[in-house]
Amino acid sequence: MIWQKKKSLFLMGAVLAVLLCSIKTVRSEKNSLSQLNKELKEAEGSYSSKDYAKAEDILVQLSHSFPKAPQYTYFQLMIAKCEYHLKNYDSAQEKFKDFIHQFPQSRYIASSYYLLGNTTYLLGKIFESAQNFVLAYQLAETSQLKDLSQTSLEPLLEKWLSEKELEKLSQTEKDKKLAHLIFFHLGKRNVENKNYAKALEALNYYRDNFPKGKDIQEVNLLIKEASSSSLPVIKVGVLASLGRDFSNYGTSFVNGIQLALSSYTPEQKRVELVVKDTEGDLMKTGSLCRDLIEEDRVVCILGPLESESVVKAADVAENARIPLVTPASNKEGLTSLGNCIFELFPSEARMGKSMAEFVVRSQVFSDFVMLIPEPGGDNTKALNFKNTVEALGGKILAVEYYPPGTVDFSPYIERIKKALLGITSSSPPEESGSFFDQMPARVDGFFLSADQKDWPSVFSNLVDFKVYTTVISMEWRQDPQFLDLAKSLNQKLIFTTDKSPSNEEEELSSTGSERENFLKLYQGKYKKEPGQFLLEGYDCMKLLLSIFEEAATPEKIAAALSSTADFKGVAGEISFDSERENIYIPIYKLESGEIKRLR
Repeated sequence: MIWQKKKSLFLMGAVLAVLLCSIKTVRSEKNSLSQLNKELKEAEGSYSSKDYAKAEDILVQLSHSFPKAPQYTYFQLMIAKCEYHLKNYDSAQEKFKDFIHQFPQSRYIASSYYLLGNTTYLLGKIFESAQNFVLAYQLAETSQLKDLSQTSLEPLLEKWLSEKELEKLSQTEKDKKLAHLIFFHLGKRNVENKNYAKALEALNYYRDNFPKGKDIQEVNLLIKEASSSSLPVIKVGVLASLGRDFSNYGTSFVNGIQLALSSYTPEQKRVELVVKDTEGDLMKTGSLCRDLIEEDRVVCILGPLESESVVKAADVAENARIPLVTPASNKEGLTSLGNCIFELFPSEARMGKSMAEFVVRSQVFSDFVMLIPEPGGDNTKALNFKNTVEALGGKILAVEYYPPGTVDFSPYIERIKKALLGITSSSPPEESGSFFDQMPARVDGFFLSADQKDWPSVFSNLVDFKVYTTVISMEWRQDPQFLDLAKSLNQKLIFTTDKSPSNEEEELSSTGSERENFLKLYQGKYKKEPGQFLLEGYDCMKLLLSIFEEAATPEKIAAALSSTADFKGVAGEISFDSERENIYIPIYKLESGEIKRLR
């Protein structure tokens, strides 16, 4: 019995001893955890205040004292970061590498690779740095770390890695997340160093595997450059005023030429531009044209834009038998300066003739009346319109001339109506009274040459006098108020203009398709609507590019230009006549309130 009591007391003592021990252990652990948190907070405070040496001392002590603490991996990373900030880069490199080796599953692994990338870069180990940034990007779980890794990598790819290092990196990362960036810079570097075969290999890999990559446009341009590098070069001269009064026109013209060339993929010849700034100086224009021919050995010249400058350049080009295409000057007789001179924009005489040919042949108009300035004014278009109509079998039933400064056009419209109704001075009185007022007069075409500010008066008079016709004009300018008036009067109008009306409906599918491709290309680069001179520069270059694969000598280029017919440009068609002048003018029709392009 006594023995049993002793045994019970012993067991109770043992239990009590274990309980006391557990309490001491819990207290000890609580004290240790409190001490850990206190010291860790002190270390982080020192780190934040950039006292990296003190922070590292505390973190080293913590790692020794608490080797099994959940924060142990954090201690090790912070120790490595302290070494980095203390510029002990060799030690930092070793500690980052040890961390990556010991804790491959740590949530800090991507940050470790990023910091190791910075460290190895500072140690001059560029290729190793690039590898670490790539791994950091691939393992990063946040967009912020991804962006940091890519931002750090790009300068290395662009400037610091050698071709061999870029190639090595491309092989290890071929099917991974940053492959597009690596292959882009590999291809670009090889193009810069004229290693075109390797460049094409890298760039084609990019194009085939990353067709929507952010650098795809530049990749396509680099592919063209690499593909054409071994081809023979032909040079095209450009004369344009890039300063002073005509800078906007000249710059726009050159931009159009360069845009056309950027979309060109050479198969047999590479084309280079040689641009000369004439500064609007006539004497300088002739000298620069001579330099293009004798020093730069161009096969063709585009420009200049001003009529007087064209005369100077044409004299030099014709003597050297170099074709010159002037895109914007519409001065009559320029092509008579030589057989190598081509005028893209029709002259005043050509425009009058083209309009007459169109309305007689395409619109089947046969009878016309005309309201034009009195002799002494500029009636070149009107006279050529009249002569062409009559040559084609049409009839001019009446011509009325008005003097400068005319405001009231009703007397002229009245006389035109009388001519249409056959009313003469000897006609019975009643025919000039109520009969005249009530009787409508009809004629196919009413050719009008007048400033557009006078159009409202003319159009209103046509309605008042009941003259039903289609007005034909070559003086259109964008004017919303006039357009509203014409619509309200339901007046028909056939016109030409050098600027497409804003609500034009494109009717020609081939021209529309070409224009759509051009606008996509242009707006992608310049983010705005193109001007007329840019369109003409683009068309000039596209026309030449269509010729170059077959004809690359000045003689053959001139012959090909002479035979150009129905070339579809974004500004319109190009067809040179026997005088090497473009016969095409764009023609529009306003009817029932809608503007439609007829050609």
